[in-house]
Amino acid sequence: MRWVTNGRRLGWASAAVCVLGLGCGGSEPDGSQLFEPDPLPPEPVVAPPPPEGDVEEMTEMMPPSMPVTTPVEMPVVPPVEEEVDPNAPCRPANGVSGRPDTISQAIILLNTLPKPVTLACFLQALDRPLTLYMTKSDDSLQPSPGARSPRTFILNGDLEMSIVFDGAARNTLEFGYRPQSARSIKAEIEFPITADVSERRLFDRVQVTERTTRCGACHVGEAKEEFPGFPLGVFASDVIMPFDMDAVTIDSMKAEAASCDPAAEEYRCGLLSALFDQGEVVPGFLQGIDE
Repeated sequence: MRWVTNGRRLGWASAAVCVLGLGCGGSEPDGSQLFEPDPLPPEPVVAPPPPEGDVEEMTEMMPPSMPVTTPVEMPVVPPVEEEVDPNAPCRPANGVSGRPDTISQAIILLNTLPKPVTLACFLQALDRPLTLYMTKSDDSLQPSPGARSPRTFILNGDLEMSIVFDGAARNTLEFGYRPQSARSIKAEIEFPITADVSERRLFDRVQVTERTTRCGACHVGEAKEEFPGFPLGVFASDVIMPFDMDAVTIDSMKAEAASCDPAAEEYRCGLLSALFDQGEVVPGFLQGIDE
């Protein structure tokens, strides 16, 4: 059977022209132009760089239809300051020991606490547990006014720091550092502290003459000695051990802290709370004296 293809071939050619988007419904183009490529797009026109000069000169050279953009200053946002709770307990600064075992370490802790430094703040900043020994003896430059406010020693190795909760010496902190078991370097500072404490000025409060302090009135054998870290030297004297019969128990002082009335004894209650309400405290004993 022989197919008649002239008409169908023409129809397929017309359909091909429409599919290729070459103008269906118009006059039939020459077959040689069916696959003629589209003309290339015009090359973009690159504008020359603007001449050097200020913004006004550049603006005058711009066409009127081109908008002018001026720099906008961004507002300076101040950093957000972290709110500090005034009632939060004092804590050592980063990298500072809250368990000093030398006088110099205690000075560093004091100097890095927020000023003015109170005695209560210093007590709060000490790491727990604390080892305590308490005596009601009044035979001291830092005398106890009685069993409810004993002279309290905070013990850590060779460093013995002492406070009293009430009485004439209630604003003082005493240091006793033992380079030997029978002798100690003694000094005293008064609170609140508004300027840094230094090893050069540590003995100002107790020094009487070039070679003596008030501590030497009770502690015999006082002498001025050289000691590492103290460029002007230190004052050392013999240790006096308190009588056992004057000892005060930790349990009795915990009861004092729990029953203290801040409305009646604000300062005393503040010291008791700073010592007993910040963590564990345990009983200890002053070092003995080697014969």
